[in-house]
Amino acid sequence: MAEQQELATLASKYAEITDRINQLQEQADSLKALIMKNREPGEYAAGPLTVKIRKGKRNLDAKAFEKHFPIQQHADCYQIKPKALSTIIQQVGENALQDCVKVGAASLVVE
Repeated sequence: MAEQQELATLASKYAEITDRINQLQEQADSLKALIMKNREPGEYAAGPLTVKIRKGKRNLDAKAFEKHFPIQQHADCYQIKPKALSTIIQQVGENALQDCVKVGAASLVVE
């Protein structure tokens, strides 16, 4: 019973903190939008702080690229990559992949 109460207390505190973080993140996102509004990439003096606005990262739109540059005519623009883990497991089995799989950190959800 005491363990259940402790878990309830920890989960409640975690939920409160997570909610506060979300509220603060919303405020930070709003401030970021105001700071970036009508400003080009560059550095700006802001009292004792320096505000740096960087250009957005450029990434290839794979579907658009495949449409404009089909692999049949532009094979030199492509690279071979492994299929999705679930597909490979179906093909070769879980045990065969023992040394090839990385597992991320466990996560927690409190609702």
